[in-house]
Amino acid sequence: MRFLKNVFAVCVCCCAFALCHQSTLAQDMRQYSPEERFAQTAKNTLFAEGLGNGGLYSFNFDRRLAPTWNVRLGFSNYRAEAALANISSGAASLVVVPLIASYLYNFPESNSYLELGGGISSLFATVSVTTLVPTSATAYTPIPTFVIMYRIMPSEGGFSLRAGLTPLILPNFFLPVLPWLGISLGWTFGGF
Repeated sequence: MRFLKNVFAVCVCCCAFALCHQSTLAQDMRQYSPEERFAQTAKNTLFAEGLGNGGLYSFNFDRRLAPTWNVRLGFSNYRAEAALANISSGAASLVVVPLIASYLYNFPESNSYLELGGGISSLFATVSVTTLVPTSATAYTPIPTFVIMYRIMPSEGGFSLRAGLTPLILPNFFLPVLPWLGISLGWTFGGF
């Protein structure tokens, strides 16, 4: 429990530093037109997301295409194995690849955004069972997903934070809309 308190304290300190640091840098960018600001903006973000569109975790690359639009591609991998007294064994693998486009509403004179978007989380599942005869099966399932997030994304680059709702649409399950949350920490940078 003490470990969780320490992790929470570190997260709060990082967020406070990012919020204080972003307000002074945002003031410097106000002197430019929207086109000039976007040309000088750091457009790439690498982040790790807990929960969210990739399941329990995912690693993501986010690219800003225009002042109010971005696209994101992520990856997560899960694997489980089991054996039953040298008689049979099995393994399951699941790869989740979220591909999402989002609209970004910039709160005036800040590096804070409301992110609204949607896309597909592609699930690639493989199951193999070995008894007397080895058997395996592979399946692909596209799952529609959405994002409603609060986002801190410094225009000059640096620490990035996202938190909010990432509901999944599961039409063949008893709960057709799975309410899901996500939080991510990452780094925004310039370049290509």
